[in-house]
Amino acid sequence: MTKITGRQPAPVSRYVGAFLNPVGIVNGYLDIHERANKYKQYPQYKQRYFNAEFDSKFYGPVGGALFLALFTIFIMRAPLSDFRPFKKKETIHGDAKWATEEEIRRAKLRAKKGLLLGRTGARNYLVADDFQHVLLFAPTGSGKGVGFVIPNLLFWEESVVCHDIKMENYELTSGYRNKKFNQDCFVWNPADPNGISHCYNPLDWLSEKPGQLVDDCQKICNLVLPEQEFWQNEARSLLLGVMLYLTAVPEKPTSFGEIVRTMRSDDVVYNLAVVLDTIGGKIHPVSYMNIAAFLQKADKERSGVTSTLNSGLELWANPLIDTTTASSDFDLQTLKKRRQTVYCGVTPDNLQRLEPLLKVFYQQATDFLTRHMPRDDEPHGVLFMMDEFPSLGEMPQFQVGIAYFRGYRVKLFIIVQDTQQLKGIYEEAGMNSFLSNSYYRVTFSANNIETANMISQLVGNKTVAQESHNKPKFLDFNPASRTIHASETQRALLLPQEVIQLPRDEEIILVESFAPIKCKKIFYFKDSFFTKRLLPPIDLPEQEPYDPRKKKKAVADAPPPPGKQEGDTANA
Repeated sequence: MTKITGRQPAPVSRYVGAFLNPVGIVNGYLDIHERANKYKQYPQYKQRYFNAEFDSKFYGPVGGALFLALFTIFIMRAPLSDFRPFKKKETIHGDAKWATEEEIRRAKLRAKKGLLLGRTGARNYLVADDFQHVLLFAPTGSGKGVGFVIPNLLFWEESVVCHDIKMENYELTSGYRNKKFNQDCFVWNPADPNGISHCYNPLDWLSEKPGQLVDDCQKICNLVLPEQEFWQNEARSLLLGVMLYLTAVPEKPTSFGEIVRTMRSDDVVYNLAVVLDTIGGKIHPVSYMNIAAFLQKADKERSGVTSTLNSGLELWANPLIDTTTASSDFDLQTLKKRRQTVYCGVTPDNLQRLEPLLKVFYQQATDFLTRHMPRDDEPHGVLFMMDEFPSLGEMPQFQVGIAYFRGYRVKLFIIVQDTQQLKGIYEEAGMNSFLSNSYYRVTFSANNIETANMISQLVGNKTVAQESHNKPKFLDFNPASRTIHASETQRALLLPQEVIQLPRDEEIILVESFAPIKCKKIFYFKDSFFTKRLLPPIDLPEQEPYDPRKKKKAVADAPPPPGKQEGDTANA
């Protein structure tokens, strides 16, 4: 039997702990339980330890501690329910920040193939592998060609239609795209002074279905002669009639050059009347109706219509343009069937003059690529690389089509200098349409305050903490009387002046639903990845401009028929 030699008080920490936390209550309970077991084993234990004095000294504090603990938990239940140790701090003025590498990957900008948007390191390229559209704000001389156009033409493996103003893109990228990407490459430069160009005739692709044929011709006529006053409208009606007439005559070429020659013949009224008398039953009813309406007008009115139409077709009186639009070396309808590249080369001095022809070209390109959803035999996508996009004038097909092109695997890369360029042509609503439908918006340093303000607002605001003191920190001999006022205020993540002063090697990428990305530009001539891909350009054909004088000379120099002596004019 164990001998009890003296009182063994319980640790004080058990009782004190009961006042401080619930764990102390448990310790107190265990102490009581231990003493009760000893009471069962040693009756004398009760007399020494479980007496009134112990009950008053022990049970009283433990009960009080238990009550205090439960009361504290009851009082603190509301604050404890709101306690979130990992809850994101609320920022009432905004929480804009630059994207991290994890966010860049969530935005799917680390693809192996696709469209280059920038870089975060020497070879850490930002690549978008989708058909979302891109809008780039890049002032003149800011590096849009060396940083975006050329690198992407050396990287993007799908089909491309490139608006190549300086012909620089063809010079630097056509060789690689042809030899390494195994693509057929074409350069359509209809106003080249030496005739070095492939050919494209918009009238080669008119539908053979009677109803669709009229629709195709009307689209072209509306672009060449937009709806305006009376004379323009009447001239467009006659143009439609003559165009449909040429489609029904196999021995005559269906081209704008032939329309010009028809309208500028010696007696156009008599010639068109002969057409109705001889083949009126073979031509399209709409053609017959429009030509007949023209012939029924008074002489003065017919003269006005003819003059207006000839003026609108003046561009095709140029032998170079006549030749490069008389036949076709490529088919825009097959860009999804096999990978191809078409460089539309128009030098700056010809942009305004060729605007009607370029509108017809791009109208047909977008129409052909969006007539039906991609089929099994059309596995490829098409990128429209539109450098200096506003230089083309108003292109309604792009303004409307940007909302649905992606579903047809057609991607737009639109490059403008600033917001003023877009608003000047498409007005406020048009500019907003391009902005809202561009998933990626990229900007270099802005050159006007309106663009800078817009970019600053799109980047967003952040919350900044600041302190104010009622006394200066220095030379204050009574620091205890100083008061500090802490507050939060709003600041743009990127101020407008910071957009204007953005370093030349940096850019901002705005991705829909993700934090903005500040990254470095790509300069192809500083990166061996791209310089190794620079190959000599493909060879181009040389066209012989149409010259009616050569045709007359060839007829005059031809040998006389058999049985007829040279100089014999009896039967001439």
